[in-house]
Amino acid sequence: MTRREATSGPDPELVALAGRLLGTIEEFADEIASAIETRVEFYGTHTVVPADDLRHSVQGNLEYVLRSLHEDRYADVAAARTTGALRAEQGVPLSVVMAAFRVLFSQIWHSLVLHARTREQVSDQALVDAASDLWSAHDTFAEEMAAAHRETTMALVLRNEGERSALVGALLEGRPLHETSVWEVADVLRLPKRGPFVVVAAESVQLAQEALPGIENRLRTRRIGSAWRLTPDAQIGIVRFENDADLRPLASTLTESARSRIGVSPPYLALTETAAALRFARIALASTVAGSPRVTMFDDFPLAVAAVSAPDAMARVRQAVLGPILDLPAEHSKVLLETLAAWRDSGGSASEAAAVLFCHPNTVRHRLRRIEAATGRSLSDPKATAEILIALEAALLGIAQ
Repeated sequence: MTRREATSGPDPELVALAGRLLGTIEEFADEIASAIETRVEFYGTHTVVPADDLRHSVQGNLEYVLRSLHEDRYADVAAARTTGALRAEQGVPLSVVMAAFRVLFSQIWHSLVLHARTREQVSDQALVDAASDLWSAHDTFAEEMAAAHRETTMALVLRNEGERSALVGALLEGRPLHETSVWEVADVLRLPKRGPFVVVAAESVQLAQEALPGIENRLRTRRIGSAWRLTPDAQIGIVRFENDADLRPLASTLTESARSRIGVSPPYLALTETAAALRFARIALASTVAGSPRVTMFDDFPLAVAAVSAPDAMARVRQAVLGPILDLPAEHSKVLLETLAAWRDSGGSASEAAAVLFCHPNTVRHRLRRIEAATGRSLSDPKATAEILIALEAALLGIAQ
């Protein structure tokens, strides 16, 4: 602690008082520990800090303070830092530990005053000087304790988040887990043991950058639990939604946060099915045109999902069905593909497609006839239409040989 400047040195009787308290330090530590349990509610109602543990910490800090008074030297703050780190590991709030330290130093001061008044050999000025030294020590001890508490808390957060991320990774990679392990994993991830779950895959805009910053907290406010892992190309989460049949709150939150393509798997019940669900989430993500900040549910876009599920096969389908159109000059090919997509999205209505494309309905009909002639397939034939539309999905998604 910061020592006052004095030419005469410490008061001999105060030094003696500190020495006498050191001589009864075990009883004094018991007295202070009891006072802390009485005056700081947390210690009296929680069992995370055993009584022996509290008493040991009190005696350690008490000894350093009394020795600094007895020997007129700077106090060693090692015990304060040890206490701060230990309480952080035990989950004791910093404010509670600060309150305990105030009780500790208050009890030391009251004991010094009591002994001084009883012996009537210590001047008021000496007590004032002792108070200055003691509360200066309190500030130093409290600061060092708080610093150690914050450092340990941050280390625990990073360690816990690292452990959660590793467990999410194990589930996503499909590593074998025993039933008991699944329950333990769910506890660490702070998720229910059973679903329904979904896997969310959000494409990173830049390498190893979170696509959905703060998403876990935003979902938590909607009573949706989740655990996330960042990979080089995506941020991936296991999400347990509140209502078994309602994905709308999740979809809404993801849409509000979307800065890139996001794919969502179909619901599943057991955490051991996570690896398979990740594949579906990635397929859903890939079924959205690159650069589109959009949420795609696997079950909502079967044509697009089918187009990306087997890219090699779909590249051949794309070329076999739409090859004559794709071989046209780029501008002509683009116009025909955009017309076909607008017609599809308008439920096969040339008039509605024309309104979207800002052209006459006859222009749309003329372009559709060109597509039929080029592909040798009629858009009035359901089978041929299905072939053309799935090839269109492959073309729009950029699936190529």
